[in-house]
Amino acid sequence: MRQAGLLATAVALALALAGVARADGSAADLAAVRDTSSIEASGGRILQDTVRIHALPATVWKALTDQASYRAWAAPASFIDLRIGGRVDVSFAPSAKAGDSVDLSQEITAYAPGRMIAFRNLKTPPVPGAAVYGQLAIVLELNPLPDGDTEVALSQVGYRPGADFDALYGFFKGHNPAYLADLKAYCEGR
Repeated sequence: MRQAGLLATAVALALALAGVARADGSAADLAAVRDTSSIEASGGRILQDTVRIHALPATVWKALTDQASYRAWAAPASFIDLRIGGRVDVSFAPSAKAGDSVDLSQEITAYAPGRMIAFRNLKTPPVPGAAVYGQLAIVLELNPLPDGDTEVALSQVGYRPGADFDALYGFFKGHNPAYLADLKAYCEGR
């Protein structure tokens, strides 16, 4: 029973973060997100989505790394410790406090301020293929454009053959575009 409740919570979170129907009544701009996925020479799959955001890189960086900003658009009960070895933790309980048990935890493995941040999953809710999520590298890249806009690429690297990898790929293929669309909406003030 508890596992069914956790799965329902995970699905609800995924839908909430998907942003298809946002709380303010607006719709996330999913059409703005491009699938730029590829296959490496080794056969490994890279799941990648890219979006152009009409905001300066500093604005996008703050939305991704500043705890108050991240809470405003992505996860109200989130905690960010921006440093190598630091973490981004998310709890499904809106009243959660730092130090409480979390449902999602990602370790920051690398970053270049204003340009790139990389993660490794430490803990995830029961989503399809969750058992292999920790084997992927998750990278967010911010590329400044000449007109002041920012192109953001969200990549998950390390997908190999196998049922768990296929299931996880399918889950994030549906989830990642909505995450980027919500980031775009927040950074553009919508």
